[in-house]
Amino acid sequence: MKRFIIADLHFGHENIIKYEARPFNNRIEMDKRLIELWNSTVGKDDVVYILGDFTLSRSKITIKNLLDLLNGRKVLIMGNHDTRKPKDYIECGFVYASRKPIMVEPGVILMHEPFDDANYIMSNYIYFFGHVHANKTLMDEYPNCMCVSVERIDYRPIDLDKYIKKLRG
Repeated sequence: MKRFIIADLHFGHENIIKYEARPFNNRIEMDKRLIELWNSTVGKDDVVYILGDFTLSRSKITIKNLLDLLNGRKVLIMGNHDTRKPKDYIECGFVYASRKPIMVEPGVILMHEPFDDANYIMSNYIYFFGHVHANKTLMDEYPNCMCVSVERIDYRPIDLDKYIKKLRG
């Protein structure tokens, strides 16, 4: 079993293509390619941590159908566009859903929105975040912080343990 991480998929969100200059012609093409990249990277028994903004859809049927197309066991750290209750996401097929950041192992924090105050960034912790897409943020200036918005990681989940090791130096 491997662990992966990704943020800001925005399945079904036509305007995100324009807002973030994503290399797709429409949402159907985008969703299809995101699913292909995901499934060519993630195995059936792997775990994927999604750091928010999975889809703009509030439909439980749509959320469940998307999850059924994606390999692995999915954990959702909810973002600003994930507006249902955590239990709804679990009913759709996530193994866990949280509105708050989680510590995935000692010293490793997974969150949707980055800190905007350096006083919260502790050098002995590693932080993975999303929300900002390709935009630079304060946390980008710290070697123990990494944005995993899809625009920064080639639109596919990345190996969490590899990047934990890399950020630990």
